[in-house]
Amino acid sequence: MTRRMASGVSVLVAVVLSGAQGGAVSARAAVRSLPPAAAPAPGITQRHHYMMSARVRPLLLFWIGRSNVGDAVVTRDATPHEARYSLLIGSDPDRAPRRINRWGYIEERVRGDAATVVGLMTESDEESVEEAETNLRREGSGAHTFKVIHATIDAEQSRSVVTAVGAPADYSFRQVRALLALANDGGTAAGRSRVVRLPRGTRPGFLSALAEIIHAQADSARAGTLRAGTPLTYVYHGKLYELRGASVQFKPTFEVSSSRYARVVSAQFVTKSLADGEETRFDLSYALDGRLAEVPLAVSYQPRWWMQVNLVLADDVAFPLMDALDR
Repeated sequence: MTRRMASGVSVLVAVVLSGAQGGAVSARAAVRSLPPAAAPAPGITQRHHYMMSARVRPLLLFWIGRSNVGDAVVTRDATPHEARYSLLIGSDPDRAPRRINRWGYIEERVRGDAATVVGLMTESDEESVEEAETNLRREGSGAHTFKVIHATIDAEQSRSVVTAVGAPADYSFRQVRALLALANDGGTAAGRSRVVRLPRGTRPGFLSALAEIIHAQADSARAGTLRAGTPLTYVYHGKLYELRGASVQFKPTFEVSSSRYARVVSAQFVTKSLADGEETRFDLSYALDGRLAEVPLAVSYQPRWWMQVNLVLADDVAFPLMDALDR
């Protein structure tokens, strides 16, 4: 796993469209259970669909963009004993330029003092447009390798391992369940387990940490004193990261993609590797009230200097994979 890959959702977004050129175009003590208010109400599953647009910059002077090149699905649900957060995100080869296929999935299950994390992504480490071109040609020759991470976290430590899984075809995000089943049958070239002792207050993953900070921000906004929130430490594949809100702004109205929302918080977040201090930033706007309370409405992320990814809530757009995720 590369350093960038180890940043939770930023990993997925970075991998998802790393080849997008061509046209147009993101407490308990150690690990604690999530505070009840930060998780969905017990017995309720919330699932939201997002449409993806992207921009690439083949030269320093200008950007080229395209909309509707992929999708994302965010799921939050809870039972009396468990909270679950998941993200499926990727380009759609039927819509993306040159049938680019970059996608990833991550799921965090938190059960009191324990948690499990499963992550899956196309194997892609491009740092430039040229490297993306090379990988696209390699995939066209029949190489279809995915990386799967399994992690277990408790009050004292996190243990994780990455396995390389060879797929019989160039699976897209529509085959996420099939690929997870293939990984469970046993992959190849499993890496060494990474075991790390967890400082007090470490959260089990990026998604649950983000949900907690958003909830704290939203509570402060409803009380009339909007704050960015307290930074949280989370673990991902044997490495520790800090997630913090860098800035927050209350907006009485917010417009995006021809939709208008009332009472919205627009925030910038920063993830920082505690090993070397490397930081990445992303922008996220979410509603304060109603059925979309604390649900992201728009996300913007620039994982490479030459690429920017944007997600916009699109629950009104049919997406067959929404129901398939439960199967």
